[in-house]
Amino acid sequence: MNDQKNLFLAIGLSIIIIIFFQILFPTQPIQNTNNESNKIDNVSPSIDTEKTLSLNIPKPKEEILISNKRVKIDTPSLKGSINLQGGILDDLTLTKYKVSMEENSKNIDLFSPDGSMNPYYVETGWRNIKNDSSIELPTLETNWTTNSSTLNLENIVTLSWKNNQNVTFKITYELDQNYMFSIKQEIINESDQNLELFPYRLIKRINTPDTINFFILHEGLISLLNDELIEKDYDDLSEDCSSNNNIKSSYCDTKSSGGWLGFTDKYWMATLIPEQTQKVNINFRHGNNGRDNYRTGYVGEIFNISAGGSIAYKGKLFAGAKNLDILNSYRKDLLIPRFTDAIDWGWFSFLTKPVSYSINWFYKKVGNFGLAIIAFTVLMRIILFPLAHTSFKSMAKMKKLQPEMQRLKETYPDDRQKMQQELMALYRREGANPVAGCLPILVQIPVFFSLYKVLFVTIEMYHAPFYGWIHDLSAPDPLGILTLFGLIDWNVPEILSIVNIGILPIIMGFTMWLQQKLNPAPADPTQARIFALLPFVFTFVLAGFAAGLVLYWSVNNILSIAQQWVIQRKILAKNG
Repeated sequence: MNDQKNLFLAIGLSIIIIIFFQILFPTQPIQNTNNESNKIDNVSPSIDTEKTLSLNIPKPKEEILISNKRVKIDTPSLKGSINLQGGILDDLTLTKYKVSMEENSKNIDLFSPDGSMNPYYVETGWRNIKNDSSIELPTLETNWTTNSSTLNLENIVTLSWKNNQNVTFKITYELDQNYMFSIKQEIINESDQNLELFPYRLIKRINTPDTINFFILHEGLISLLNDELIEKDYDDLSEDCSSNNNIKSSYCDTKSSGGWLGFTDKYWMATLIPEQTQKVNINFRHGNNGRDNYRTGYVGEIFNISAGGSIAYKGKLFAGAKNLDILNSYRKDLLIPRFTDAIDWGWFSFLTKPVSYSINWFYKKVGNFGLAIIAFTVLMRIILFPLAHTSFKSMAKMKKLQPEMQRLKETYPDDRQKMQQELMALYRREGANPVAGCLPILVQIPVFFSLYKVLFVTIEMYHAPFYGWIHDLSAPDPLGILTLFGLIDWNVPEILSIVNIGILPIIMGFTMWLQQKLNPAPADPTQARIFALLPFVFTFVLAGFAAGLVLYWSVNNILSIAQQWVIQRKILAKNG
């Protein structure tokens, strides 16, 4: 009866361990020239250029794109177009990334035009400081002309429009081989009056996008202003920065010198980057005029353009994948502050950043992220070798002492206090520490969490293959028991996914069980039962985790077994 009670207690504690582990390491949800710069303080940062919103049924993106004249975008990393009506950048596709690993899967669409399912675009323009109609300005209905039909690595595209007062407006787009646009807004004043205008730039996102809604990942507004990283989700914008209600938070309207601001998804981002020496007024807004619309942008200084004069206003736009090396190169080459913080490193960035940099460094040496994880695991074992060596020596001594420990239990079956005193005396004589075996595990938990975070939020391992059946290290092992490890073509229901254990989790569970066999069994029977269950528990728990994480744990177990076996052999040989 007492044994049965202990067994139920062990099972209950194992369930608690599973729940705690899933809270700490949750599995990923399924989805997919400044002449009057001081005058800037008088400029309202709230620029509302929203069209009258239509409640018509959204049209396919392809249908909308052929309804306007456009400038084609074609680089190794991006394809898309600029709408000549309004001069809007509203069509952008990432050519190096697909929605899924299916053979015919589409590339990732970042920007989409108004009228599509989820409009997402960038607009630039000018506003009159007098807020009157004395000067005709380009609007979202303006039809621009272009000097080139294609924006690519060789061609710089300039859009032009001249009003009836002989004032010419230009927007020049330049694009590098990755994801950085250089945008220059120009005014050539050939009229007979002086102009007082200020520029604006906006990113608009209409309709609330689908998000993973995962507490360890930020999706929504992101900005680095005055060296402060601001991350707000779409609900925050709706509650604090509503155009329809009073503004409730200071971050909705603020000032900054340089910085950057925009919207981020898990792997992709669109951010406006003013010249870092320029003062700008920042504006974040949410509105609802038939559909939710989110806006982030800034206005620049007020320019006085005398008759016969001209001015140019420069800035940049990042629109693409949050690749660490690319972000880091922009940070260094363009002096964009803390640009790598666009990746959600989390509260433990002092750990997640080094882990990510290390794995990327190994990848550049070996050419495969799975091998890079293995190399990183070896590095961790080397760093933690002194601690693990001490721990394994203690455990080897504990295993050697098991016959003596059993004798003490039999000698003092009814005097638990006396037995504990004799056990402690035995540990001191032999230099054994019963809790030393926990130390490597405790140290490994922060490393494991950091790797978990890196695998989840960084794009480097998105659809990154290993070898054999592992085609995506950021996704769970695809071959499960219920499909006979890929022999049966069956879409396993989600309710059964917990038992559809893959090959890699089984390897991890087996190596964990094998490692346990090298350790001394706990003196307490209940503890012994719990430890015996743990390999099976963690096999089920880790079955839904990224394959790269299970690979790390499996290799770590194998290296621990090898180190432990060598130490035990040496101690046995030393003691005859």
